[in-house]
Amino acid sequence: MTDVDIEQAQPRTVAPGVVECGPYFERHARGGYFMVGRRQIHWYEETAPLSSSYLLTRDEALGAALHETQGRE
Repeated sequence: MTDVDIEQAQPRTVAPGVVECGPYFERHARGGYFMVGRRQIHWYEETAPLSSSYLLTRDEALGAALHETQGRE
């Protein structure tokens, strides 16, 4: 990882109660996770589809994290 990649992967607040860690890059994919309280919601996206994975995309994981924050206020 380059310095820019490391800086981009630092935890940051993306919505009230939601912290994003990542993205982390691999050769053919990237991934990361959202933290809501102590819960982690992971996401993974392939830049060149290599398999039929059933993992969440970043947008799906962010939606799940935002849904998780409802009722915590």
